[in-house]
Amino acid sequence: MKNIKNYILLFALLMAFVGCDDFFEEDFNNNLSEETVFDYHLNPEYVAGLYVPAYGAVSNSYTTLNNNFLDCVTDNAVTNDYDATPWKMRTVNDFITSSNYPIYIWGRNYRYIKDIYKFLSVGLNDDIVYRTSSELRSEQIKERMGGEAHFLLALNYFQLLRDYAGPVEGRIMGVPIVDKDISAEEARNISRDTYDDCVDFIVAHIDTALNSGLLPEYSNDYLKDHPGLDPTIYGDIALGIPTTTACYSLKSRLYLYAASPAFSIGKSDAEIQALYTKAAEAAKMVIDQVGTLSKESYNLSDIDDYYTKVDNNPELILRRASQTTDWEKNNYPPSIHLSVLGRTNPSQNLVDVFPMANGYPIHEGLSGYDANDPYTGRDPRFYMTVIYNNASFKNQKIEMWPGGNNTIEGNDQIADDARISRTNYYLRKHITEIPNFAAQSTTKPWHYTAAFRAVEAYLNFAEAANAAVGPDGMISGLSAREP
Repeated sequence: MKNIKNYILLFALLMAFVGCDDFFEEDFNNNLSEETVFDYHLNPEYVAGLYVPAYGAVSNSYTTLNNNFLDCVTDNAVTNDYDATPWKMRTVNDFITSSNYPIYIWGRNYRYIKDIYKFLSVGLNDDIVYRTSSELRSEQIKERMGGEAHFLLALNYFQLLRDYAGPVEGRIMGVPIVDKDISAEEARNISRDTYDDCVDFIVAHIDTALNSGLLPEYSNDYLKDHPGLDPTIYGDIALGIPTTTACYSLKSRLYLYAASPAFSIGKSDAEIQALYTKAAEAAKMVIDQVGTLSKESYNLSDIDDYYTKVDNNPELILRRASQTTDWEKNNYPPSIHLSVLGRTNPSQNLVDVFPMANGYPIHEGLSGYDANDPYTGRDPRFYMTVIYNNASFKNQKIEMWPGGNNTIEGNDQIADDARISRTNYYLRKHITEIPNFAAQSTTKPWHYTAAFRAVEAYLNFAEAANAAVGPDGMISGLSAREP
């Protein structure tokens, strides 16, 4: 439905299960006791809400550190805010320690995992009924929620493994595997499992979601091909929940990480090749389900559509969406509006990576690159990513040369240099021209944060297949050179 554009929040999910009168019981403490939740025969809606917080693993924003995109911690960009955490992560020795990790997810993810196990302990029982009006609808709800829960368990464990796995005495160790709801005392006595055991554990939960028929497929014709499914359960209202395609996307990413040099220490060439093969096979499953992507398939009218089209977007396999002007306020060039910050500044390293429109890197002789006219004839993705000197943005020429309108000397609205780009570039990617801060416009554009994108499947397949069998070797009927 066109009006359902946001991430499925707890309120929306619970309202799908029960009526308003049941939901708005008096609860002055705004919380529920364990006894109330687990009296599931009387209150199945409360049990259904147990696993929903675990959707927090699907991020609602790329800007997670002091209003800066995380590229500011890499060689892709810098921030013009020297007090921000991303700048300190780049410039302060030993700023990141075991007790000072700015992107902390350990407690958050294990809390979500605990919630999922609470749900699985009772939420799928045969005698629980989510829709008293229809046994079929109740079972379909239960099946879908079971698939969601197992996928979210896998996703949360993948994120923990991604961030906390590493070598210990020449062996790659993972994170503690917990396979049930445990007490605080039990949690204090658990130890890390091996990386390989964690991978197997995550794959097992992905396969549970895949093999039990619990989740919808990624297909516009899914309901047409499955007329017995209730559209209020598997239709547009399910936007933002995992699909079978999301499961294969996660599996491909997991195996690709496992095969990488960072996590394959001590493995034989044959073992590494097997991991790359599994990554390619999972990616091929995604490709088969999403089909061929083309510019025409997006049906977009301008560049802003690429960053605001949250529904019926063939590129997005799993996403969260929100309406906000924060991304623009934090990253617009300051000359355009006094209140904006221009925080994320793309680096020259990033700019030089973009080839020419003919596909040649700028430093190759056949590229046609002109150092005196460096921004002409570049790959179209460059213009969608970077605001450069003399570019047009919001019908204004961006001037970063001495005395230009993006400098203190050239624009008396800029009172200090705190918002001036440190690289002579500003960010265009993800930023729309919709908000008008000078006019105090209340228009808030849609933005999406993609957990999995279709293009990742093509890139994952090409990388994994090439590593496993070379550029022309075949995996699942496709070669790395073909995508």
